Amino acid sequence: MKKFICTFLVLLLIFTFFGCSAAEIKNTIRPTQPTTAIPTVRVTFREGLTISETAKLLEENGVCLADDFIIAANAPQGEYEFLYGIENPQERPFPLEGYIFPDTYEFYYDMDPQVVLDKFLKNYESKIKPEYIERADELGYTMDEILRIASIIQEEAVDSEMKKVSSVLHNRLNSSYGKLECDVTIFYLNESVAPYVEDISAYSELYNAYKRKGLPAGPITNVGVAAIEAALYPEDTDYYFFLTDSDMNFYYAVTWKEHSANVDKYIDK
Repeated sequence: MKKFICTFLVLLLIFTFFGCSAAEIKNTIRPTQPTTAIPTVRVTFREGLTISETAKLLEENGVCLADDFIIAANAPQGEYEFLYGIENPQERPFPLEGYIFPDTYEFYYDMDPQVVLDKFLKNYESKIKPEYIERADELGYTMDEILRIASIIQEEAVDSEMKKVSSVLHNRLNSSYGKLECDVTIFYLNESVAPYVEDISAYSELYNAYKRKGLPAGPITNVGVAAIEAALYPEDTDYYFFLTDSDMNFYYAVTWKEHSANVDKYIDK
């Protein structure tokens, strides 16, 4: 106590000499009060996670309950212009599939799921450049349709093959083939939709690329920039078929005969 008084008196003399008040001196020597930071958690969501997988990861990290996030995602609040581009939400088990942008995020624990959803949607909004929308229009697609193409590319291809796989999809969409015939749309129904929907038969006609002509009713996963750009800027090829072997080597073909030969040669029996 004596030491404190002496210190105060010394400072009083010094600050008085320089024109400072006693109140200013008191503020100068007042101990700093410790602050308590609210704990946060950083979570990385890789490209190719579905909404249901994203929800599970949020719950595992204590951000919010998986079911609560899915409820929020199925009834989003707030004004996001890009959501008006989803013209058929009733045909999709998860209307926002494709819009939950993969990235690393920082969350508080036990957050409001709608606030969590907003983080994803705002990030998506910031990542979609005006030139992406212009390029989609140039190709004759909406940005939502580009996301559907990109989601198949995301699931079917490694980064180095994305633009070639994209060329196969575009060639089929712009030809008499009509059907994309990609297994990943069926995997999506069985693995990501079936656990949340009692009867997936209604969605089979909308998503099964062996039954449905053209694009599935919605994206089948959430995609990164590489897949989006591959969908927008496919390589210029004449390919209508591709397959991968067990080592993830890619083989392309123009005709069914060539594709069948690739199957016989490269696919493990």
